[in-house]
Amino acid sequence: METINFVGITPDNFLNELVSRVKTALLNDLQQSFKDNEPNRYYTADQICERFSITKPTIHEYRKRNIIKSYKLGSRVYYRLDEIENAMIIND
Repeated sequence: METINFVGITPDNFLNELVSRVKTALLNDLQQSFKDNEPNRYYTADQICERFSITKPTIHEYRKRNIIKSYKLGSRVYYRLDEIENAMIIND
C-alpha cells in the first residue's frame, strides 16, 4: 500500500475541499437538468401585460411581425413565457 503525502494541506482539509467541489458540480448538473426538463409555461395576453408592463397592442404587434408566436386552444390565445422573454430581450 502506498502512502500519500500532503504538502501544505491536512488530509481533513483536502477531503472537505474535495467534497465541496463535488457537491457544487452535482448541484450545477442537477439545476441544468431540471431547467432543461421544465415544462413550457403558457400565459394569456393579460398575464403577459401585467408581468412585463406592456400593452395588448404591443403583444399583437409582436405577433403580426412574427416576433412571438401565439398558440390557440379553442377560442383562447396563449403565449409561451420563454418566447416572450426572448422577444423582450431582443427588441429592448
